[in-house]
Amino acid sequence: MIDTHTHIFPDKIASKVTESFRAWIGEAAALSGDFTLGDLRSYMKRCDVEAVITFCVAERPEVVIPANNFLLEIMDNRTIFSFGTILPTMKDPVGEVRRIHEKGIKGIKFHSLFQPIRARDENLFLIYEAMDKAGMIAYFHVGKDPANPSLPPGTGPQDIASVRERFPGLKIVAAHFAGLFMLEEARKWIVGKDIYVDTCWAPSIQSLGSEEVVKFIRQHGAEKVLFATDYPSTSDPIPQIKWFKELPLKEKEKQMILRENARQLLGLG
Repeated sequence: MIDTHTHIFPDKIASKVTESFRAWIGEAAALSGDFTLGDLRSYMKRCDVEAVITFCVAERPEVVIPANNFLLEIMDNRTIFSFGTILPTMKDPVGEVRRIHEKGIKGIKFHSLFQPIRARDENLFLIYEAMDKAGMIAYFHVGKDPANPSLPPGTGPQDIASVRERFPGLKIVAAHFAGLFMLEEARKWIVGKDIYVDTCWAPSIQSLGSEEVVKFIRQHGAEKVLFATDYPSTSDPIPQIKWFKELPLKEKEKQMILRENARQLLGLG
């Protein structure tokens, strides 16, 4: 099993990130880990996860390079695949894309909840072009803020559709079934397009209901769905994994979603 959506931070700031997370979403928020590398590896062992994609998102330009250096240190491109972070307002963002790609990073996470960006912003276009040329993966948070779901999204399904139209060769993953709390919009703008979606949901995938999940997967195509938990930003992953494995999907569909689609996306054969 491969989990394509996890989060990590250097040990020295992980506790502060945990405090900030709880302050942002409230004390009742589900948090199943502490954002450290040791905890991520413990989760992988505990849940029989063979590999993860993990993110360390930089909120300010001056943090981008240190964050990417940390991600380069921890990745092995076998069990841990680090996806970089970027901001268009930093000095030479295209140069940073090239640097991390040359060192083995396969993708970049764009997180409109914590970064001052929106997927269709024109100042991101040169970054997308560089990523497209390098064959890198653009992984987007898509949908609303779980702490403030009444607010409009930073990046919505329509934004992702716009990026796909402008950059038809760019590898795109739209997190949260392509629209957290925006499934109808995701069906309108994303379903059926050449875009991967992942299975993260808040507070957990179980809250969507099995019928809704199976319907969405079949509409979009199981070959474009990636299993993901958002660890440790959601509830205990063990029930989520068990629940997903018991969905009324064909065994071949489950294997594609749990492992094979991620292997293909990451170029693992």
